[in-house]
Amino acid sequence: MAKKKESPAAGERLAAYYRYSGGGGQTEQSIEGQRRDCEAWAKAHGMTICREYIDRHISGKTDNRAQFQRMMEDSDKHAFDILICWKTDRLARNRYDSAIYKSRLRKNGIKIVYAAESSVDGPEGIILEGLMESLAEYYSAELSQKLRRGIRESALKCHSLGGYHALGLTSNKNHEFVIDETQAPTVRYIFQQYAAGQSSAAIVADLNAKGKRTATGGVFNKNSIMRIVTNEQYIGTYISKAHNVRVENAIPAIIDRELWDKVQAMVQYNRAGRAPHTKRANYMLSGKLFCKLCDSSMKGISGTGKHGEKHYYYACSKHTIHQCEKHNIEKSYLENLIASATADYILAPGKLEQIADRVIAVQLADQHRENPEKEMLEAELSENVRKQDNIMRAIEDGTGSARLSARLRDLEEQESILRAQLAAIDEPAAAPVYDRDQLIFMLSQFQRGPDEQDEEYKQRLIDTFVHAVYLTDEIAFVQFNITDPEKAESTTLESVMLDLLHGKPIAENPSNSGLSAGFDRVSLGGGGGS
Repeated sequence: MAKKKESPAAGERLAAYYRYSGGGGQTEQSIEGQRRDCEAWAKAHGMTICREYIDRHISGKTDNRAQFQRMMEDSDKHAFDILICWKTDRLARNRYDSAIYKSRLRKNGIKIVYAAESSVDGPEGIILEGLMESLAEYYSAELSQKLRRGIRESALKCHSLGGYHALGLTSNKNHEFVIDETQAPTVRYIFQQYAAGQSSAAIVADLNAKGKRTATGGVFNKNSIMRIVTNEQYIGTYISKAHNVRVENAIPAIIDRELWDKVQAMVQYNRAGRAPHTKRANYMLSGKLFCKLCDSSMKGISGTGKHGEKHYYYACSKHTIHQCEKHNIEKSYLENLIASATADYILAPGKLEQIADRVIAVQLADQHRENPEKEMLEAELSENVRKQDNIMRAIEDGTGSARLSARLRDLEEQESILRAQLAAIDEPAAAPVYDRDQLIFMLSQFQRGPDEQDEEYKQRLIDTFVHAVYLTDEIAFVQFNITDPEKAESTTLESVMLDLLHGKPIAENPSNSGLSAGFDRVSLGGGGGS
């Protein structure tokens, strides 16, 4: 694992991600404000933003954002080293998405920093970030709930709720659905051809050759055909799944029931001939699991048994190329063991209070963080005044020239501009500060009964509290995002050792001398310990 970076290193490439949500209060100015703060941070750290990714009018609750996905793909290609955002919630307001994508960025070696919030590199900082993401998701959910109440009333009236309409349908000034007769013939043609046994590929080729376009103006593909032939709006049914509203014969129908039934029978026939879709496995420990026999990362793999059943494992990346003797370990067994050990250790009596105290220390350090834009302007002003003083001394000594006098006037004008910019700076709103009781309450939300510990809960536990896991064939050494108060070095992480053969703890906070063969080093530091 790479050594923890305290500050950007020379030559590191900085990329920026900006986003604002839809709504009347969100404008292009939102992007400019984010860009200004991010550029100020970059300048204060001697860096230049080399790439920008901007999503406009898109909620952070979804990861279906074109520029966001382009940024993630570029991170896979190692196109940049550091990513800066204005605040934590610019990346995502959904806690699960945020954890997944931040884990992917860090796995790609990308450091994440924020212009208007502290950049959490330390172990307790990671926990604080997780709590802040939880609150951002809560705020988003609360706002959505208020909006949904008003929108549901419109749905109950079978009104258009805005956004794109299905091909062949539009709405009038009263938000009532009406048929778009310029597009409706294309819809009828698709249903007729599909009912006649034409494949989606053949229909797509024909439509695109004729220059026909989808409701969004794009070319047709097989997915767009399937969305059309399974859309009940075309037989007059109003549906709003988000608001649990379904009303038959509520909007104008483009096709009749007989044609609809023929098409649905053909859809079922075509689906029956396809192989069942296999859901992709979620490897919870991805990016945090390492082999201690060869110090390589471990990755998720799968295999098919002789009876066709799927089996999932974690394997040393060098074992798969026959360069390490580490045996594979069953995925569910290891994940359940790590999640259980994390819950037992982190949620133990007294431990939550201990974590809360350390998170408070992170908050206090964050309160003294300087405004990077103000810091940059003050440095420029100081340098400007120094240069003016040097010119004044030269003029007073009689060694000045007309050229120096002109330079002095330029500096005086620059000084006026800098002072005006300093006066115009809006101090960023202070990050919320939580007291000890509030932090303990938020941390206590991780406490769940055995019947409530679903896959999402285990993923949250691992993402928030587990720093790294090191394996031999017999031992799992689990490090948490909590510094050990018993160690002299403040960067030593608290840890437990687990017996993989019997599925139980061996020791808490084991020392190097107590480690079994293969554990000759202990990881130090926060998000990127070595």
